[in-house]
Amino acid sequence: MSAVLSDPSFQVAPSHLGNLRKGESAVVSSLSAALSPEQSALRTRLLELGFVPGERVRIVAESFPHRDPIAVKLGNTTFALRRHEAALIHVMPVDGDSLASAAKSRRQA
Repeated sequence: MSAVLSDPSFQVAPSHLGNLRKGESAVVSSLSAALSPEQSALRTRLLELGFVPGERVRIVAESFPHRDPIAVKLGNTTFALRRHEAALIHVMPVDGDSLASAAKSRRQA
């Protein structure tokens, strides 16, 4: 078991919320810097909604067939976000979810 846990493919890596799949959880680490006025307004809106560092988020649903938008649980509230909006939110996957996802990816490869 220790050989599996030391495998680099099982390392927890920073990502953005738009990369997570249904059922995965993460903790917000930061929001991207705004590159345009539209992104600046969106970034401000996300902060106002509570997407701040330290908050735990979970993907509860994905639209079919293109997985966009996604339903994101933040505290007791669920928000619908487009993947391009979720891409502004940097997250660190919760250990159990990232390990399970990595194992599933390896089995499918």
